[in-house]
Amino acid sequence: MMNLFKKKNELDDGSTPNEPAPDTPDDLLSNSRWLKFFDLFKGFLTRVGVDYPQFRLIVGYKLYMDAVDPSFMSTLDNGRRRAGKNAFFRGLWVYALVSLILIMFIGQFPKNPVVGLGTAMLFYTFMYMTVLVQAFSGSLLDVRDVGILETRGVSEKTRSAAQTAHILVYVLSLFIAMMTVPIVSSFFFMGIPDGVIFLVSSVVLMLVNYVVSIGLYAVVLHFFRGERLKNILSMIQIIIIVLSVFMYQLPNIMTQLSAHGGLNMNRPMQFAWFMALIYPFWFTGPNAWLQTQQFNAGGILTILMLAAMIISYFVYAPAMRRLTNNLSKLSESGEEPVHSGIFFRAMRRLVPQDKDQRTFFTLSWRMMQADGDYKMRVYPQMAIGIVMIIVVLVPTISNSGKQADILSVIQNNFVWSVAPLFCTIGIVTAIYFLRFSKNPSAMKLFATIPAFNKSVLYREAVRTVFVRLAAPLIIIVGLLTLFFLPPWKVLANILVGLGLGLLITIINGALMQGTAPYSTVFQAGQVNSGATLGGVLIAMVVATIGGFAIVFLPWWLTLIIGLILLVGSWFILNHSYNNVHFTLPGETDFE
Repeated sequence: MMNLFKKKNELDDGSTPNEPAPDTPDDLLSNSRWLKFFDLFKGFLTRVGVDYPQFRLIVGYKLYMDAVDPSFMSTLDNGRRRAGKNAFFRGLWVYALVSLILIMFIGQFPKNPVVGLGTAMLFYTFMYMTVLVQAFSGSLLDVRDVGILETRGVSEKTRSAAQTAHILVYVLSLFIAMMTVPIVSSFFFMGIPDGVIFLVSSVVLMLVNYVVSIGLYAVVLHFFRGERLKNILSMIQIIIIVLSVFMYQLPNIMTQLSAHGGLNMNRPMQFAWFMALIYPFWFTGPNAWLQTQQFNAGGILTILMLAAMIISYFVYAPAMRRLTNNLSKLSESGEEPVHSGIFFRAMRRLVPQDKDQRTFFTLSWRMMQADGDYKMRVYPQMAIGIVMIIVVLVPTISNSGKQADILSVIQNNFVWSVAPLFCTIGIVTAIYFLRFSKNPSAMKLFATIPAFNKSVLYREAVRTVFVRLAAPLIIIVGLLTLFFLPPWKVLANILVGLGLGLLITIINGALMQGTAPYSTVFQAGQVNSGATLGGVLIAMVVATIGGFAIVFLPWWLTLIIGLILLVGSWFILNHSYNNVHFTLPGETDFE
């Protein structure tokens, strides 16, 4: 499956763009294992009204375009791919490797399917949603298909079937890569009956996940249009990725909770409210019912699973039809003006009064506001700080003992004092990704300006990272600690967090000032892990020093130090990067 296309040529590193791809459409239509798989359902598809020759041709060409598109899922092979080879299939080993983590849950909690199998299903669901953002969305939201195929006499049913089959190629591939190891391990740890039931439940979950994604996009497309629609879709994708960051920390959290003296997780559980909210847990119902022979919680979860199956069956066709009919909204140009919010206007007043500085601050703000790729790469990294708060908090809870002690430990935990500092973790990534843009050629405009001041452009881009991303997160997390700390202590912690966050921003800006902002098209192979690692190490040292100060110094002294750090760092930023020497796109054309 991972080698869907027949191997013919050696590695193509992109240096010979005119070399023909080794798999032509005719080769693909003749040799594709996926098309041969769909041939098994030719009779069924024909009976339901699908023009199978057209269906096969459309799916084949879609797979061919995925194979020759250099940007399709390039993050899976670090930007290096064989010509004509689908990056997704070549990167499935990564998901198979990740799935090895799930063996731990199934082996550790064999008597509690809701926790053991449920965690595996929840992890798979989040991975599916993450890949949906990276790869499936391009096919689900392809505006071009409708207009092109309708003019060539392709019926809506055939077009919809081809689109579904194209996406299912990746859905099935991901399912096999991620769930083969957990399913096989369930036979070993839980027995043959449980393994068989888990296999069936997992397949059903895969189909329900697909319908959920279709329904989610259909609802959003129905209620929104233009730029607001694109912003909502970006927001959904970012939320999915942020939640997936938390999922990577779940093994550590679950292990700590299972080690808690008063919490034995390797035993059957009664139905709880959270099981009704997290739908992947529903699909553990048959296994839980088989093990305990009790309606609570296995029977209840089984009923919810059956309800999800029935609803998905009846919802899929109208949701897919509504999605297809509303795809044209994506091609509509945004008629809404770009609104200047209160927060933006307030932050702009903090920028020095120089006209150029305010102009470039506004430019950088708008660039970040409009660039969905930047948000999807940086926002999850900014959210890691919040996840790390949970990771640090869980071990202390697991050693507390009684429930009363747990509440006391949570309230008096040192993590609330240093919580704003955790929000500085993502600053390094945010600074590094300033260099990337969808349309770097737009920066050629500044190369045409005589004696253009590059320092102002770079300074305001770096300032925007702090003002737009880091500062609001530090303030929000700090305010949330009001539930555990007195107000004056919270104010002092926030000021220290802001001061150190701005200092980390300035340092990393200085480390990475050799590249112009918004001047490069992103490719996974371009990421300089050495530069980001150095920045992260510096950020950790600075944040650690600040953490010791917050914990051991009195609040009033912390308040004074935080205020001095913030004002001093702001002054330093206003006079930083006066001698940047990066090259703007197109600048060499005028030499």
